[in-house]
Amino acid sequence: MRFPDPLRRTLWIWQSIVWLAGWIVPRQQRPEWRQQRNRQVWYWAYFLVESSHFARGKRLELAKYYWRLFGDAFWRRYDREPFLRRADRMRRSPATCLLTIFSLVVGLVLVGGCIPAALSFSSSAVSQPERACLVSLNGKFRRFRSETLFDFASAWTGSRLLESVAPYSWGPARLFATKRTVPIWSARVAPTFFDVLGVKAALGRTFHSGDAQPCGNCAVLNHETWRVQFRGDPAVVGRVIVVDGDEKAVIGVLPANFHLASPDIAVWTLLDSASLSFTNFVERVGAVARMKDGATEGKVETDLADLSENAGYVFPASILKVTSIQTEVRRTVEMYLAIVLFSVMCAASIVYVRRPGGNLPRVPTSFGERCRWWGFFVAKSVLLLIASGLLAWAGVHWIAIYLVGSLYPMADLVAWWLFLVLSVAPLSWSIQDQQSRCRVCLRRLGIPIMIGIPGYVLLNWSGTEMVCSAGHGSLYLPDSEANWLERDRWNSFDESWADLFRGELENGPPQGE
Repeated sequence: MRFPDPLRRTLWIWQSIVWLAGWIVPRQQRPEWRQQRNRQVWYWAYFLVESSHFARGKRLELAKYYWRLFGDAFWRRYDREPFLRRADRMRRSPATCLLTIFSLVVGLVLVGGCIPAALSFSSSAVSQPERACLVSLNGKFRRFRSETLFDFASAWTGSRLLESVAPYSWGPARLFATKRTVPIWSARVAPTFFDVLGVKAALGRTFHSGDAQPCGNCAVLNHETWRVQFRGDPAVVGRVIVVDGDEKAVIGVLPANFHLASPDIAVWTLLDSASLSFTNFVERVGAVARMKDGATEGKVETDLADLSENAGYVFPASILKVTSIQTEVRRTVEMYLAIVLFSVMCAASIVYVRRPGGNLPRVPTSFGERCRWWGFFVAKSVLLLIASGLLAWAGVHWIAIYLVGSLYPMADLVAWWLFLVLSVAPLSWSIQDQQSRCRVCLRRLGIPIMIGIPGYVLLNWSGTEMVCSAGHGSLYLPDSEANWLERDRWNSFDESWADLFRGELENGPPQGE
């Protein structure tokens, strides 16, 4: 019988699927299996032609059936019940749980690029950071003249404890990107700023002594701004950008591990000391300095306060602060760790309060089982919190780049608050998951059975009872904890129960034993 051309093409595709799926079937059964399926193909094709049912809907229905032949061939090679039993045992094992969460963390790291950012922040591009210091003038200095900053630097240069001083200032600005204007933070520095710190450019060069006149309209980009706004283009050196309406020529890109004053400063330009107008419309001012051998932060702070007073600038004693770059990096890392600890404590408190009666799952009594129990719970919770932190950090940064086109200065703070919210759900799930696991092998319990009568909590028990598939025991979870006696109860099985679970044990020892 000759079939229509559309059906002939469909028939050829179906036969190809049968041929491909047949390679999964064991060799002895392969010819018979393919022959039976091909007969079905020809029978259905003949039926479709004779009954005039060769429509699109019928072809899709038959296509779904033939793609399921791969599953049928797979079960011809492997015994279905033992395979499903082993897969279920693997799914319930603690190793699978930890491996899945760890894979999620690795995926977020690879997609979000969080680890390179964390590693760059944990180190410093400053040469000898223990001798380089940051002189901060705490407070807001709106409309603070640039020439006043140089007067400060000139007065502080006379210190016997410092080798060199370079002032700086920073505040909000706007950068005209490829298609829109994005909010950024911009810094203005003295020409010797990067020489004092000993910072080398990752691309191009930084400012040097003598650049005040020939490089008055030059700019140095932050590494993150170069990567996000200019897509890491090496040809950015020499390109003209617009910052607050002024054209600036890019001369270099800073290394990724350079973070000073604020880690979100995107563009660095030079202070203008020639103009007598209010040229320094910024929020924060200060200076960087290089300390001599034997100088300490306290001594330098006292000396600079005296020099400022002698120069006619009287400030309260607490407004001038000297901190070494090494101390600044350590304090920043400690601050972030404190925020993480605070977020975890808040999330744990919320989870604890949300549980009925504020009770956590009961743990095993023996020392070894207790160590395994808490070790698995801590490892699982820590991985979940890391995944939440990475998701919050990457999500906020992606949204900021998508909406405003730049890493807004408040992005990191928003990420920490988002982490506080996101960490509640993983901790809550971790406790519930731990409660539903065997106290011996730590595999998730199965075979849930409803027992009791709901509503009769004062006269009878009502809840769910689950059993360990390896025969270690059963767990009773009440529907509601009406009193201190109505709690989750773990009942260990003795050797008399072994015969009921012998089939499970014969397919392999339970993981965790």
